[in-house]
Amino acid sequence: NIGYKGEIHLVSRSLTELDGRKAVASVSDLPDGIDLAVLTLPGAGIIDAVESLALKKLGGIMCFASGFAEMGASGAAAQQRLTEIAHQHDIAFAGPNCLGYTNLVDGHQVTFSLVRAPASLPTNLKVDIICQSGGMAAVLRIAAASEGIGFCYAITTGNEAVLGIEDYMPFAIENEQSRAIVMLAEIIRRPAEFLRHAEAARAKKKPIILLHLSRSQQSREAAKTHTGALAGDYDIMASFVRSRDVVLVETLDELMDVMVTLAHYPAPPKGALGVVTDSGACKGFSLDYADAVRMPVASLTKETRARLRATVPEFVEAVNPVDVTAQAMFDPGLYTKSINALMLDDGVGGVVASIISGSPEVGLTRSGFIADGKVDNGKPLLCAFMGGDQAVDPQVKPTLAQKGIPFFRSPERAIRALARASQYGDALRKGARRKSSIKVAAATMPAAGGALTEIEGKAALKAAGVPVPKGALAKTLSEAKAIASKIKYPVVLKAQSAALTHKSDAGGVAVNIKNAAELTNAWKTMQRDVKKARPDLTLDGILVEKMGKKGLEIVLGARRDAAWGPTLMIGLGGVFTEALKDVRFLPADSHPSVIAAEVMQLRGAKLLGAFRGEKPRDVAALADAAARVGALMFATPALDDIDVNPVIVFAEGEGVVAVDALLVGG
Repeated sequence: NIGYKGEIHLVSRSLTELDGRKAVASVSDLPDGIDLAVLTLPGAGIIDAVESLALKKLGGIMCFASGFAEMGASGAAAQQRLTEIAHQHDIAFAGPNCLGYTNLVDGHQVTFSLVRAPASLPTNLKVDIICQSGGMAAVLRIAAASEGIGFCYAITTGNEAVLGIEDYMPFAIENEQSRAIVMLAEIIRRPAEFLRHAEAARAKKKPIILLHLSRSQQSREAAKTHTGALAGDYDIMASFVRSRDVVLVETLDELMDVMVTLAHYPAPPKGALGVVTDSGACKGFSLDYADAVRMPVASLTKETRARLRATVPEFVEAVNPVDVTAQAMFDPGLYTKSINALMLDDGVGGVVASIISGSPEVGLTRSGFIADGKVDNGKPLLCAFMGGDQAVDPQVKPTLAQKGIPFFRSPERAIRALARASQYGDALRKGARRKSSIKVAAATMPAAGGALTEIEGKAALKAAGVPVPKGALAKTLSEAKAIASKIKYPVVLKAQSAALTHKSDAGGVAVNIKNAAELTNAWKTMQRDVKKARPDLTLDGILVEKMGKKGLEIVLGARRDAAWGPTLMIGLGGVFTEALKDVRFLPADSHPSVIAAEVMQLRGAKLLGAFRGEKPRDVAALADAAARVGALMFATPALDDIDVNPVIVFAEGEGVVAVDALLVGG
């Protein structure tokens, strides 16, 4: 009990009282209108109990029992029955297979986990925890407490027969006592609702930090047996939640580290990374790791460099990262002076002090000098002690915490946490996400579903404003020659049939045809090869198309995801797609400027710039084409997939052209 003063009713077949409270023998003996019924029964008795409780006009039910959707078909059927009863009687049903919740805002908890209200944590450093996993909610509570962070709500949702993480988000968003929302999920069951709440959190400048499991196929299978989750595609989920500025992390360590950092600094200021260290090697790998996590390293101003030169020994180079060298063993005030100088630099948004811990006594001394370097200007200062499991004086954390300095045991964790926090701060400053305003005409899809021919698909793309090569459909060789003469050689031939989606496999593509003689030979060869490969197939004709000039190949696609809706995919073509899977996903209504920025996050993005004598590519035209493909998905509800592979991107100002296209309906 953490302060709950309301009435509690007990139901027991074997007891008449417990701890001085009267117990009744059955649910029928309970009064109507109870706010919450807590079921501490094995799974086999749950459905009968819920059916009886439903007649009592109660508000909600908490069910801890396992043995439902996480156990396969029979368990899923039992869980579905719980869902039906709850919906029929308008009951807020929590669980099954959950650990309940703790509510320190109103002073009550319903859980079988031992939770005590924190006694002496700073009132302004609190988070809210929402997890599908009960065990992980407990881990996050413990982790927060170990770093001096309290919590207001710690909620577990389990199998989510009725209530899911989305139902609890508004309480956390509106909670003025917490600084951040920490979430762990195996699946987001109601994506549209989740995104709507995420936008509300963003408007209130309350960060949501999310660890979403089920990235690998093995993890997705495990999710089915843990919380009954049917996990969706991770990359698509990631693109949508990031578009609403949810801080998506990849590991449990990162979840805890970012939780601590954003609890201290929920809206980090603009600026790049500053590092103070006492190791030349750490200086080097700080630069490497910052690059790996996309955290820019600040170039110091003349004033900062002058300040450093005036306060540190001559052999300490006045650059960032600042290496105070082993001289700090004799003059620990170097930590204070260097940190102070970086924190006062306008180009530095946050500082990581990455220090060799030394003995417990030495580490405590150094922590004091680090804390003294902190400037109260809103910029984060994070401290990392290097030394593995080297013992640390128990006063180190409190010494740093008094100045609002999170403590880590590796510079990588500190730099990564600051990077994620800074990226969130940058997103807040950019304003609400930009949506495309492009509107296009709907494509005409086959009534029975299936694919359009390439020429039909390109007609739909052209109508949407996506450039395609000049060309036309020929049913005879003479028609093909006339088309080629009109659009000028060299040309490409492509066999056309809605049933022939992989033309190359059947000999249905011929390229770089330079004259009429080559055209005649290619036409006859294609007719023969396609007939041999697909004797059952009757071609609509052969597309004669202008051979495109050389450029950079890009793969562009869109799909109607069952959970998240229309989604864009864009990446580098050729080997980058097949071998490296260098692609990015975005919501299909993304603004061209957002698409362009995302394209430049590709691992091979250097190829889009001035590279090896090539001019920069027309990224703006590529982004516009991608936005139009996205608009076509919204305009055509019957359209399930678009595959434009490749799109050729020419030099800046010269545009793009969609060389191949496949549009498929449901």
